[in-house]
Amino acid sequence: MEPGHTPAGSVAEGTPFGRYRLVELLGRGGMGEVWRAYDTAMDRVVALKLLLPNVAEDPAYVERFRREAHAAASLDEPHVIPIHDFGEIDGRLFVTMRLIEGRDLQTLLAEGPLEPARAIWIIDQIAEALHAAHKIGLIHRDVKPSNILVTENDFAYLIDFGIAHAVGETGLTSAGAVIGTWAYMAPERISTGQTDSRADIYALACVLYECLTGTRPFPGDSLEQQLAAHLASPPPRPSAQSTTVPTALDTVIATGMAKDPDQRYATTVELADAARAAITTPPHPPAGAAQPTAGAIQGHDTLLAPTGAAPTLPPPPEVAPTPQRPRWRRPHVVIPALLVIAVLIGGGVAAAVNASQHHKPTPAAPPPATPPPNTGPFTGIYTANFDPQTNLDGKPFEGAAPKTESWGVRSVCRPGGCVATAARHSGDTTLVSALVFDEVGGRWLAVGTGPGTCGDAPAERWEVFTLQPHPDGTLSGDYTSTTSNTCGAKRVVSFTRTGDVDVTSLPDPAGQPPRVVSAAEALHGHYHMTVSYANGATKEYDYAVRTDCLRTGDRCMSPLHSSGSGEVLVFAGGTWIRDDEFDQPCPRGGTTHTKITAAYPLPRPSQDPIPVLTGHGRQEETGACTSSDFNQKFVRTGD
Repeated sequence: MEPGHTPAGSVAEGTPFGRYRLVELLGRGGMGEVWRAYDTAMDRVVALKLLLPNVAEDPAYVERFRREAHAAASLDEPHVIPIHDFGEIDGRLFVTMRLIEGRDLQTLLAEGPLEPARAIWIIDQIAEALHAAHKIGLIHRDVKPSNILVTENDFAYLIDFGIAHAVGETGLTSAGAVIGTWAYMAPERISTGQTDSRADIYALACVLYECLTGTRPFPGDSLEQQLAAHLASPPPRPSAQSTTVPTALDTVIATGMAKDPDQRYATTVELADAARAAITTPPHPPAGAAQPTAGAIQGHDTLLAPTGAAPTLPPPPEVAPTPQRPRWRRPHVVIPALLVIAVLIGGGVAAAVNASQHHKPTPAAPPPATPPPNTGPFTGIYTANFDPQTNLDGKPFEGAAPKTESWGVRSVCRPGGCVATAARHSGDTTLVSALVFDEVGGRWLAVGTGPGTCGDAPAERWEVFTLQPHPDGTLSGDYTSTTSNTCGAKRVVSFTRTGDVDVTSLPDPAGQPPRVVSAAEALHGHYHMTVSYANGATKEYDYAVRTDCLRTGDRCMSPLHSSGSGEVLVFAGGTWIRDDEFDQPCPRGGTTHTKITAAYPLPRPSQDPIPVLTGHGRQEETGACTSSDFNQKFVRTGD
């Protein structure tokens, strides 16, 4: 800030404010200022938050501010800073509270990630504060590190109850929207505006991730990047960022940051309990066959080349594939103090005593029962033979080799169609080890997702089996593996029955809910793509696309591809999202890091097939190249 410059709405030190005297400016943010103030009526020093003058001009906000500040003041929870007073003086809304000597968590994390035990200790305290608020119907709406104060002994406080609503509810296009809020925003708040306690649970999981890793859950400094990631990117894995983070915490983050609010923890306390258990409970290996190794998963990755760079550079040459990770060329043109926590577990001794007192000889096991018979059209042990991998257009990869897996499958047919549950017994070609197949149009279709990698970046991997049954009992078709950030590969696959399966080892397919058909599946066929940049440059490509959706119908993947290049769109919440980044040459010299984010709303009214899909995005460049907004259109040209 320039010397002598005072921001609009700011006041000078020593200024009287009602019964308060403003002593020292402690901080300034998007909603106003925080002062060390002296309460002349009560003879005490307080923290006074003075909101910007224009805030009081919104009657709806003023009423909400008073209502929620009153509710927050009634909270009797040790991790919520007590509110002394609130109201309006000389047209300025204010809140006073106990002055806490400490630092906000954002400042603390600027020094690096916290050890897991310390991180969970802080999150546990904030979870208690939120739980108390949720029980009286108060939603915070802006849980983030800068709203968490930490004292010298790591006692944590949650602040900004009663004013956070306006911060969190800022319109998507408002100048008041700040990245510090969007980085922790639940996807349903973006897509539907829905806000309840589950949004606070999502935000708290985001803060836990940042405590463990020192970075926000999703990369990117633009609003578009954050929105796209919260809507479509899988929850990140903290253990992938730090070797000190137990892998059990990956599950905690994945549950807390689930896209579906109903799949999250029921309360913030449940989230904190799960996090604490993740660092105190020894991990147990999963039952069944070994999971594929990282090398095996990476071995069938191929980088798709997203479109949309500068108009002056022709598509770069295809990168020579390697046996470990063949890459798709990108037809882009570039636009010129440590807390030690002692955990005392009181139940351990009692459990040992009870076990010794109640020990009895183990009775002899009953003779094994006769296993149920194999019934259904797709039931048994199957050998899956995979041809060498190709790109999505069928071009072979150099050095690619065939693969084999064994699967157990159990099927049943019901009035709505046939369904099968399947589990991999051996092999490491696929990432997912359990699938549900549905009979769709005379073929068996299964779609699974899981954490994977594309290049060196973590990404959600979508795996799809499409199998055609034959009179001799075999099945054949395709297996595709595609990531949300443009890696993709395909294999021709055949399933041959080799014996009966113990059907009791597989979930009963009759208990599976019906498959939900998504409107996004209407994006299929061949499309002519045109991208128009803000500087007037354009680029055109012809693509083929098929959309595959999860059985729930809420999320889908649409990889658009042609001759080894393309882009990947992920559908969720009524919108396709593109989110990709990569390095490429810059025509002005050197290399540029390109980050592309875009959104493509589902056309209304729904049509099958979709004739035209349009969207808008942003292409960020580094170095000598120039960033630009763009509009994109896909026009269907045939099946």
